[in-house]
This record gives sequence, C-alpha cells and structure tokens, in this order.
Amino acid sequence: MSTGEHEHETAVSAEDPRIESEEQGSGATTATEEAPAKRKLDLDVQISDAGPCKKHLKVAIPRADVDKEFDESFGTMKRQAQVPGFRPGRAPRQLVEKRFRKEVSGQVKSNLLMACLEQLDTDYKLKPITSPQLDVEAIEIPETGPMLFELDIEVQPEFSLPAYKALSVKRPVRQVTEADIDGQVQAFLERYAQLVPKLEGGAEVGDYVTANLNFHLDGKTLNEVKEVQFRLYPELRFQDGVVPDAAGALAGVKADESRETTAIIGSSSPSPELRGKTIAVTFQVLDLKRLRLPEVDAAFFEMTGFDDLADLREALKGMLGRRYEFQARQDVRKQILDALVSETNFELPIDLVGRQERGTVRRMVAELRDSGLSESQIRAREAEIRANAHESTLRSLKEFFILSQIAEVEEVKVEEADFEQEIEAMAARTDESPRRIRARIEKENLADSLATQILERKTIDRILEFTKVEDVPLVLEERDVETLDEAAVAAPLESPETTPEPTEGQG
Repeated sequence: MSTGEHEHETAVSAEDPRIESEEQGSGATTATEEAPAKRKLDLDVQISDAGPCKKHLKVAIPRADVDKEFDESFGTMKRQAQVPGFRPGRAPRQLVEKRFRKEVSGQVKSNLLMACLEQLDTDYKLKPITSPQLDVEAIEIPETGPMLFELDIEVQPEFSLPAYKALSVKRPVRQVTEADIDGQVQAFLERYAQLVPKLEGGAEVGDYVTANLNFHLDGKTLNEVKEVQFRLYPELRFQDGVVPDAAGALAGVKADESRETTAIIGSSSPSPELRGKTIAVTFQVLDLKRLRLPEVDAAFFEMTGFDDLADLREALKGMLGRRYEFQARQDVRKQILDALVSETNFELPIDLVGRQERGTVRRMVAELRDSGLSESQIRAREAEIRANAHESTLRSLKEFFILSQIAEVEEVKVEEADFEQEIEAMAARTDESPRRIRARIEKENLADSLATQILERKTIDRILEFTKVEDVPLVLEERDVETLDEAAVAAPLESPETTPEPTEGQG
C-alpha cells in the first residue's frame, strides 16, 4: 500500500500490474536511514475478505495520536501564522487555533491518513495491486474519540507456488526452406500488385470480393454492412467474431449471387447473450476483382530498394528466420505457462480483469510486431485478440501473478542494463534510434509495461534453467485470414422483458 510517490507507482500498476517490493523496499531503507524515524501510530485494524483478491479494512486512529498531530500542526502554524495586530509567530496559541482550525484539520487528516496507509503497508504486507479505494472527503475527525475510516484494497492473490523446477517442454525448430522464401516473395510482390476486374469465372482464394453482408439470428437482423470489400481467404474475421469457412462458403460465387454461411460471436461481444453463439451471415456479392502482379525487372528493384531477386530473397530469409525463432520462444513460453497455470488455482475480480483488457490488446499486438508479421497479419490477429480479450486478459493476469511470485523467490529483478538492452533491440527491429525509442517510452508512459515484459522474459529464462527441453520440428499451421473493421452486432440487444429506453451509446 502506498501514498505520495508510491501511490503514483501503484496507480500505474493498475494498468499493467507491476510489483517490485524488494527494489522499492531497498529505496525505502536508504531513505529511512537518512531521515528521522517516523512516529508509529497505535492503530486498531480489522481486516476481512471482501471477495477474490480484495480486503476490507476498518481502521481506528486513537484520540491520543489525533491530538498529538493537532498539537504539532498548531505548533507549526503558530510559528508561521500572520494574524492582524501581531507580528508573525507572536499571536497567542488559542487565537491561532480558533482562526485556523479548519485549515489545520484538513492538514491533520491528510497527514494521519498518509502515515496510516504507509504503516498498514509496513505492518500488514497486504501487497496491493491498485490504489486503495478511499473516500477522503467522507472521512471526518470527531471532536472526541478515535478517527475512524474504512477502505477496500485489491491485493495479490494467495496461492501455493507451482512446481516450476520439474518441467519438460518441446521446442519447435525449423530451418528456412526455399519454398518458404517463395511464399514470401509472392506476398511481397502482391504488395505492389494492381487490383483489376475479374471478368471470367467465380471467386477463388486470393480474389477480392465486394458484397453486402447481413448478420442475422432467428430471423432478426443483428447488423447490415453495405458494399464492403475483402480478400477471400479461408477465414474472415470481424471485430466481434469470425466466419470460419468464408472460402468454402464463397467458392465459385459470381457477381449478383448470394451465399449464406455461419459466423461465431466472440467472447468480448458487447451483447453478453450472444457471446459464443453461432449466427447466420448472408453475402450478397456485388463485384469481383483479382491481383495483377508487377513485372519483376530492374525498375521494380530500384523502386523497392533491393539490388536484385537474390538480394530480396536473402532479406526475406532473414525475416523468416526471426519469425521462426519468435514462434519457438512463444511456443516454449506457452508450454511453461500452461503447466504453471494448470497447477495453480485462484480467482480474480471481474472488474480487475475488465480494466486490464485494453492493456492486454496493446501488449499482444506489440508482441506480434516483434515477431516480424506483416501489418495485414497483425490486423487479422488483432481482431481475434479483441474478440477474445476477456479470456486472454484473465489468463495473462494469472500468468503475471505466478511469474511475479517465482521472480521474488528466485530473486529475479529488472536492472537498468536490461532496459538499455531492450531499447537497443527495439531500435534494431524498428530501424529507429535508441534515443527516439526512449523518448516514445517516456512520452507514452510505457516504462512499467516494458519492465513487466522484461521481468516476465527473465523469469521464463530462469525457469528454463531447470527445464528439460527437447527440439522438435516446427509445423506451420497458419491460415490466411482477412479482417473487417465492422462488427456482426451493431449494438447490445434489448432484453425482451424490458421496455427499450434511449441509449447513451454502446457499452
């Protein structure tokens, strides 16, 4: 629990939980050695469970401590007070108390609450993960008796540490093949292709379809999307779900024809009653187009910045190698975390998970960029991430708390050198200067998020020191995916038992 400077750190952790109790503790020790010891309050504290990861505190500050704080504050005020008819610091104490009672009361309350919160943190080791919920305005200092207040605190979950030193994993490895590079050359050429009308035949995978879409369930339209263009791939994703077999449903379709298939609504849909449901979607096809690839000649290579085809293939080979390495790391990470999560059981508050969802999407998209995926691939994955953000966030938070506890036991810490190394790596990946990367981290307040990623990686590396690793072939299972910005459900559905009321917007 923290206030003042520490409160800022705790508030940041609500967006991306970060607990570095040992580092913060060492700083506090240094400050304590240099500064006079603070007066300890004789607190009466009652702590009870208020739900998953939540404690309710009833605190009483005895009258003797309240009176002592008033006495010290009035003593300071008397030395500084300017009262008409008296030189500064010479006004009678009784007059100062009467004239400045309200002002001093506010200062006394603030000082006592700050001292109380710091002492609770020290004495009870509650390990908060967010700033305490405290209504300061509602707290009063009574004329007699103790000063009373209550507050709720979200704390780290309590659980037994899983057996992280007895794991076995399979690491998927793959050498880049000529066929892999051929596929990447094709994708690279498509970035410079022209979109031209398809005058013969029906739709094939890779063609571009313009269509009106109607999402419906039991005869009721959920949303209509007009004249949307998308590339025909096996899977078509939208902002709150997916059409799992778009290519099969639209194979051979021609302009002015209609096809119907099914879509699955994601778990983060704004309409809770539709989450996980299968609905119908009708495609009214309006137009078909195909790609015309560019001529691969000297002018093309001059335009794209490569010397020749061999130079292009070498660059794509390096990109694929980095991607395969990333996939191997992610697969090993997942196996380790799957094992740890399966051995650990604790609940998390729903509201905490909800607050973290936006941060989860940002983090996972950043990881996709680190993997070397193209923007279209990232966009497709991002839609899936957003559609299932709740489950991903719940899983991510559980992983975070487990790894944090292991990091504490193993004394894994984030050092300044780790930040510098990560910034250098980010600069190399993005072809930016380290100085520019640092400026962006500071401007966007990403230091805590970066520290979380570094600590997680270092903790996983420590676990790997105890883990049996077997190399196996990496099997590529990626499906080509297209993504629409539209949603299947325009807005949350009204409950049939209630009378529709004007809405303030989507939730």
